[in-house]
Amino acid sequence: MTTVPSPTRGSGFLATVAARRRLKAIGVVGGAALAGYLVTCWAYPTPMLSRENTVIRVFSLPLTEAQQQLTAQGFRVKVDDEESDPVVPAGRILWQDPPADVALPKGSTVHLTVSRGPASVGVPDVIAFDAEQAKRVINAAGLNVGARDSVPAEFPAGVVVATRPPAGTGKNPGTTVDLVLSRGPADIKIPNVVGQHLEDARHQLEALGLRVGRVTSRAVRRGAAAIVLEQRPVAGVMSPRDARVDLIVSQP
Repeated sequence: MTTVPSPTRGSGFLATVAARRRLKAIGVVGGAALAGYLVTCWAYPTPMLSRENTVIRVFSLPLTEAQQQLTAQGFRVKVDDEESDPVVPAGRILWQDPPADVALPKGSTVHLTVSRGPASVGVPDVIAFDAEQAKRVINAAGLNVGARDSVPAEFPAGVVVATRPPAGTGKNPGTTVDLVLSRGPADIKIPNVVGQHLEDARHQLEALGLRVGRVTSRAVRRGAAAIVLEQRPVAGVMSPRDARVDLIVSQP
């Protein structure tokens, strides 16, 4: 007599077989994933978690501050040669490499270029120029004219005989250049006017092409007023035309 399995037993058996098949499939898929992960780690040993930082912008910052900020991010800093720039002040960052917003691994080197400020300007040679011509040339070079001094010289009066600093000296734009002008050749011998009345001394000096400069008084116990007691320069000194002679006169 043939025994027929019960429906309940047959259904449980089939369910068990299906469950085993699912577990086997899951194991195969999981094993393949694990194998792929291990192969990837072996071929590309870079950590799965990113250790990169984005480079910050340090343009125009002082060098010390830029170094501190980049070091705090985990970067190394290398300072390259300085370069002149008409805008960025000296001592501030002119350029960075890599630029800002680039992602780099920690420990990477960021190169910094520091500004040395505007390029120096050579003082132009304005010897033998008159004062106004010299001023225009110096201003055109980006420099300013400062004080004006005068000395006896072979050049005609009012002509530049020297500059301070001398021609060719490198200076920052806007630096002041002083002019030394000629008072003309020293071809007039200063006369002795001591003992003369102030007005008489004035007439004698002007007749020679000289001028009375500063007049000061000195108290005396007796004698007439406005008599020349001293003169500067003293008599006998060679002087250019239109030079001044200072006088000290008596004041009873």
